[in-house]
Amino acid sequence: MKIREVASVPTASNIYSVYVRQRRDASAQVFSLDYGDRLRVFDAKGTLTSTRKWSSKVRCIAVADFEGEGQDSLVGGVGKKVLVVDHRGSTVWNITLESDVIACDARDIDGDDAAEVVVALQNNRVILYNDDKDAIFTRNVNEPISDVWLEDITNDTELEIVIAEKTGKVTILTAAGYFLRELQLGNKITVFAVLSFEDRKLFVTGDLSMTLRIWDIDGNEIARIDESDVPRAMATGIPDEISNIAYLVVSTKDNKLSFWEVEESGKASRSERVILQQIGSTKEILYRRAVKCGNCGAPTSPEAPKCASCGAPLQMIEEYVIEEYIQESIDSITSKHNQIKLKDLDRILRKTLPRPAAYNLKRSLQAMIQSEDIDGHLDGNIFVRTEPKKRKKLVKLEEKDIRNVQATVLNLLRGTDSVDVARLEKETGVDRSILRRTLIILLGEETVQGTLEGDLFILGEKMDAKYFADKLINELKAQTG
Repeated sequence: MKIREVASVPTASNIYSVYVRQRRDASAQVFSLDYGDRLRVFDAKGTLTSTRKWSSKVRCIAVADFEGEGQDSLVGGVGKKVLVVDHRGSTVWNITLESDVIACDARDIDGDDAAEVVVALQNNRVILYNDDKDAIFTRNVNEPISDVWLEDITNDTELEIVIAEKTGKVTILTAAGYFLRELQLGNKITVFAVLSFEDRKLFVTGDLSMTLRIWDIDGNEIARIDESDVPRAMATGIPDEISNIAYLVVSTKDNKLSFWEVEESGKASRSERVILQQIGSTKEILYRRAVKCGNCGAPTSPEAPKCASCGAPLQMIEEYVIEEYIQESIDSITSKHNQIKLKDLDRILRKTLPRPAAYNLKRSLQAMIQSEDIDGHLDGNIFVRTEPKKRKKLVKLEEKDIRNVQATVLNLLRGTDSVDVARLEKETGVDRSILRRTLIILLGEETVQGTLEGDLFILGEKMDAKYFADKLINELKAQTG
């Protein structure tokens, strides 16, 4: 490993937060917040490119495209608030939480070109938000948090959440918030960063000394960097998509911002490769475990191998079933939306998949197009569907079948807020695929509110049962008319 300092830039005030924005053209911008109430922007070589007045009450900063439109927005934590300010200076997010925000990151997790946001709170809580401000998961850790990162640890295009606790413990979670791995990096972490190479993931930590330590994913210290003073904040980036060089930006207490190049010439060790394989295998198992016990029906966590209520092993959902759900949902949604933004398609897709479900929207669409399961193309952040060569004809339902569906739906909803599609099929004779397609379309057009978890449709809190049944019937008529 070769480590070279590229630049050391004196600053007028102490910098307490640093962020690297990686652009699609592989260029990068380094953003810093300081106690002089300034937001400064540097290039990767340490040259100052712009500065503006910015409140030092903002405790962390991240920069990303939240709309999938190619325009950057700023995200920050101000006290108990999460704020996102768009490129015009307008506040588009203003979320109030129960504790102060101490760290944040923003990147596209699910392949819709719009960034998700992860925040760490002073009460040891971590929350991941989708780009539409919906909380994908929330999870508590045991000790105070130093930093939180979004990073593709497993090299499968789906990012993981990396949490660094002040006690030196680092925890890796899936994008659904499930535990993957834990490692101990020393006894104290005050600053933290991830160095991402093609086949290696390394961690950089700092404590109250002037030395930064670099660790592999097995928890072995492999290098050190001596700074001019105690580090206050760190950020990392890469010069291009696949590279053996990364850069590290560090602010120190002596009012300096140092820029380092880290070149990784070696390969991942056998133990590192084994650990990465174990993490990938654990994630696959978690995403295939049912969220409800198949024996007693009690809600369960995929992290537990057995049901806490009855002790039965958790059922597994085969991978191909999840892929079928994704393709079915995309096909159904785009049948009524010939042009749809990936961000909007993702928002609907999240309501129609069993949880937990891992996917990369752009990757799924490209696979469907290539296999000719769907006709269309990607135009930037928009999926354009063209007329399919063979449109599947749905069997026309008789009026008596329609009335039977309506009566059965109302009966199944009596005293509950959910409808089992498989049971609805059994009691009405209407094919499950028609029922699911109709429900997905209703969700896509926001005609009804709810979620479709596998074959279980759960009504939104304010959704009236009769209104829901009426809309279902109207769409069934339109689909089979």
